[in-house]
Amino acid sequence: MESRSNVIAAGIFVILFTAGLLLAALWLTSDRLDLVQYRVISDIPVTGLHPKAAVRLRGVDVGHVDTIAFDPHSSKGVLLTISVDRSAPITRGTYGQLAYQGVTGLSFIALEDDGSNPQPLAPDSAGAAPIQLRASVLEQITASSQELLKGAVLATTRINALLSTENVASLGATLRNTQAATEHIATLAAELRPAARSLQGVETDARKTFGQVDLLLGDLRGVSAELGKHLGAIDEVGRGAESVGAASRALQTALVGETLPRLSGAIDDLARTSRTFDRVLLDIDTQPRSLLFGRGPPPPGPGEPGFAAPGGSR
Repeated sequence: MESRSNVIAAGIFVILFTAGLLLAALWLTSDRLDLVQYRVISDIPVTGLHPKAAVRLRGVDVGHVDTIAFDPHSSKGVLLTISVDRSAPITRGTYGQLAYQGVTGLSFIALEDDGSNPQPLAPDSAGAAPIQLRASVLEQITASSQELLKGAVLATTRINALLSTENVASLGATLRNTQAATEHIATLAAELRPAARSLQGVETDARKTFGQVDLLLGDLRGVSAELGKHLGAIDEVGRGAESVGAASRALQTALVGETLPRLSGAIDDLARTSRTFDRVLLDIDTQPRSLLFGRGPPPPGPGEPGFAAPGGSR
């Protein structure tokens, strides 16, 4: 009976101990139940970052770094795995930057959101998009400082070349020539002062001349006004000349188009009458009796009866 009670007590102890271990394990891992993993890809060095380093979203602790390894798909990339609180608003526009804690040199990942894509980002899984780790402002300044240093060295080299011994000597000669030219200009200005004073008298004479020109222009305006008054009479004379020209053209048209053709016809009729009168006189001269008995028959021609050749016998 006693042995059975010991067995029962031992069994109860084992059960309670196992339950305690389970509760302790749940208590120790309770914070991990609310965490999800994301991948972070970095093309820049992650100096000062180590596993268990903090992960903060807009300054609030939301997780920690789990692993740091080289990216098998990139020779310059670093692949990080971070665990983040499930309730943290991680979107496709979320990106990370390295931030440093005081003067310890240790760094953590600061998550920010640029608002480019508000869709939630799925936790790390096959095909899930990673979070990009971007260079911080300090890292950008550090990277650009090398370019600035190269530019400063180049500028220093050019300044040294510009301030060589030959250039300095040339600059000194230029300054001396400038000083000599300034002295010559001062001397020339002193010599030009009397001429400048004489120009004042020339200016006075010019003003008087301009006054006389104004008077002459006034007289010309009066002459122009008088000429304008007589322009009306000149226009009337011009219009009269145009009327005379029109009348002469009309007279020329009448003479050429009507009188001359009629005169030409009368001259032709007179010529025909003169030729007829000549023929009548000729007939009277050859046959005077025709005035009393009329014109006789014409004389026989060659081959006709009664024809007699001139100078032959009848």
